[in-house]
Amino acid sequence: MKTLLKLSAAAALFAAASAPAFAAGTVLTVDFGRVFSDSAAAKSGNTQLHAKYDTQLQQRNTAFTTAAQSYQTQVNAIRAAAKPGVQPAQAAVTAANQAGERAQAAQEALNQLDQEVQTVGRYVQSQIVDKVGPIAEQIRVERKADVVVPKGSVLAADPSGDVTALVIQRLDASFPNPSITLPQQQAAPAAGAGR
Repeated sequence: MKTLLKLSAAAALFAAASAPAFAAGTVLTVDFGRVFSDSAAAKSGNTQLHAKYDTQLQQRNTAFTTAAQSYQTQVNAIRAAAKPGVQPAQAAVTAANQAGERAQAAQEALNQLDQEVQTVGRYVQSQIVDKVGPIAEQIRVERKADVVVPKGSVLAADPSGDVTALVIQRLDASFPNPSITLPQQQAAPAAGAGR
């Protein structure tokens, strides 16, 4: 499975919010692609996602593949038995329709789980972005820079202004393990505890 964390809308929003027009001055850049792949938080998030979802994804993918093959087998049997001007047996049509419904349900279950994985991956990224903001501000002040922007939001920048390694180092020290439990999932048990 490919790495579950990819540069997302969260980074794009951060880039858009962080890229105002600025006058000549010191500009520092952060490569979020590297932060999302090389930081301890990103690696931990990926490890947690794989541990939680890989088996489920494999099972749902297998269920879908099996159901889709069963449907195709039913359809192929109807085609093989077809004779010009003769309707296929109702039992065969019913069996094929049921197999098609099972395949569709299996595909929907797989898509739902995949959507959940993507949502949790974006949540991990948003936690990283939230932690990088204050770190970038601290580095900006220390280096007496005017701005810190995501590397992808500028056309060109002096490589000496790339503070990605320092951001990752500080992020690793302060936030090595993001949560993969969505906020509404965290609040649900607390709400039920008072009953």
